[in-house]
Amino acid sequence: MSLHNPGYNLLAFYTSAALWNVCMGTLQVLVPLYALSLGFSVLKISSIIAVPVLAEFVIRFLGSALSDRFGERRILQGCYLLMAASAAMLLLAKNYPQLLSAQTIAYFSRGVFWISVQSLASQLPGSNVGKKLGRLSACNYGGNLIGLSLGGVAAALLGYHNGFLLLTGLALVCTLLGLALPYVEAKPSGRTIRDITLRMGRLLRYRHIWFAISISYAAALPPTLTQSIYPLYLAHLDYAEQWIGVVLSFRAMGAVLVGLTLGSLITLARQRGIYALGMASLGLFVVGSGLAENPLFLGPCIAALGAAGVIMDLLCQVQASEWSRAHDRSVAMASMGLGWNLCPFLTPMLVGWLAEVFGFRLAFLATGGFFLLMAAGTQLWHRLLMSAGPVEATRSPDLASRY
Repeated sequence: MSLHNPGYNLLAFYTSAALWNVCMGTLQVLVPLYALSLGFSVLKISSIIAVPVLAEFVIRFLGSALSDRFGERRILQGCYLLMAASAAMLLLAKNYPQLLSAQTIAYFSRGVFWISVQSLASQLPGSNVGKKLGRLSACNYGGNLIGLSLGGVAAALLGYHNGFLLLTGLALVCTLLGLALPYVEAKPSGRTIRDITLRMGRLLRYRHIWFAISISYAAALPPTLTQSIYPLYLAHLDYAEQWIGVVLSFRAMGAVLVGLTLGSLITLARQRGIYALGMASLGLFVVGSGLAENPLFLGPCIAALGAAGVIMDLLCQVQASEWSRAHDRSVAMASMGLGWNLCPFLTPMLVGWLAEVFGFRLAFLATGGFFLLMAAGTQLWHRLLMSAGPVEATRSPDLASRY
C-alpha cells in the first residue's frame, strides 16, 4: 500500500496519535509509582512532574514556530522519536536526576505533540472544526485510557523494568507510523523562526487570548492531577498498583465520550456558557474525588472530571482554529494553550504542598473551591477579557496579518 494513500494516511494519523497517548498514559502511572518505590517523598515526586514543565514551556513555543515553518508532519515525527528516547532512558533510570532527565525528554515530546497534532487535525478535510477535533480528542483520550490501565497492570505483573521495556516498544511502533502521516497545505516560504516567534508575543497582547489561556489551564487540570497527585492519593488509600491504573483510566472514559458525541456542539457562540459549565464541573468533581474513597464513587468522579476537561480543551482548540489561518495555526494554538504549561507546573507543586502539610482531602477541597470561584465569576471574566468583541473581529480574513 502506498504511503501517499489518503485513507492510509488518515489511519496512520489517528492510530499514531492514539498510540502516543498510550505511551504517555503508561508513563504517567509508571513514573510516580516507580519513584514512590524508590522512597521519594510526595513533594519530591511532584517536582519530577512539575520541574520539566519549565523546559516544556520553551519547547512548546519553539515547536509551534517550527510547525508553522516546516509543517506539522515533520514535527510530529520528531515528537514520536523523543517519546521513544524517553522510554529508553527510563530503562536505565535508578535515581532522581536520571528520572528527572527521562521525564524532561517526555515533556519535550509532549510540548510539541499537542500543538502539532491539533493543528494538523484542524486542516484535514471537512467543514466542522469541532467535529474533526472531537474525533482526534476521542483517539487521544482513548489511547490515554488504555495507557493508564496498562501502566498499573504492567507495574503489578511485569515489574517496572519490563514495564519500561514495553513502553519503549510501543513508542518505536508509533515512530514508524509517523512516516505515513497525511499531507496538508504547505507552509508559506520565506518566513524565519524569529518572525514566527515574535508573532506569538504580539498575540499575547490581546485580552481575549488570556481568556483562552484560562480555558486551557482548566483543560489541563484533569491530566495534571492524574499524572501527579492521584496516583499518590490512591496509594495513600492502599489501592493496589493495578487498580490505581484502572481507576485513573476512568478520566479518559469521560473524555472519549465527549470527543465522540459533543465535539460538533463546541462553538464560539456558546463559549460563555461552556466556560461556566466547564469550570463549575471541574471544581465540583475535584471536591468529590477528595471526599470519595470508594472506587464506586471515586471512579465516576474522575470520569466526570475528564469529561469537563475535554470540553474546555475542545473550546480552546475551536477558538484557536476560528481565530487564525492555516499557516499561523500552530502559533495561535501554542499561545492560547499556554495554560497547558502553567497548570502542570503550578498545580502539582501547590496541591502536593497542601497534601503534604494538610492532607489530601483539604488539598482537593481547596483546589475544587478555586475552580468553583472561577465559574461564579464567568460573567466578570468575559466582560473584562472579551469586551472588545474579539469573536466578531477575529472572523475577519486578515486576522493573522494584523497579529
